[in-house]
Amino acid sequence: MKRLALMVIAVGSLVFAAATAAAANSGADVETSSVSFVMTSADCSNLPPGTTVTGTGTEKSITVIRTDRNGVTTIINSTHAFGTATDQAGNTYVFDYNNEFRVSDSTVTPGVFSGLMSDHFSLAGPGPAHLVNGFLARINTDFSTFTFDPLNSRGDPIDFATGAAHCDPL
Repeated sequence: MKRLALMVIAVGSLVFAAATAAAANSGADVETSSVSFVMTSADCSNLPPGTTVTGTGTEKSITVIRTDRNGVTTIINSTHAFGTATDQAGNTYVFDYNNEFRVSDSTVTPGVFSGLMSDHFSLAGPGPAHLVNGFLARINTDFSTFTFDPLNSRGDPIDFATGAAHCDPL
């Protein structure tokens, strides 16, 4: 829950900070940053018991914000991260993460956005930890809270009621 809340705050800050820049030049806001995670079998039911996986990598996030002549704002974000991870036994893995969403507000409820989000996290390597998780969901947000209405889910990515991470640490 804490990680998702921090992600929401970060994305919200990015979106609102990017709004001014995007409006000024009608371009995309591109950010590249380092990412890291620690995932345990206590959080992720798809990891073997006693497993802890620690990962680091690079993330690139591209955000475009457009407001049409009627005042409806659409936010499109695509984020991709990749990197390496190790488990407690020293096994090495690679991970891949993709998240995309497209949300719009309305003139009736400005600042409340709804749309679709797709999310994918995979972990592969010679050790026993192998993950393929993701979802497609309708989302509603004011960028301080998110609600998810899952349309499809595979693996055990998150708790859709609370947003807590399970097997999708990013």
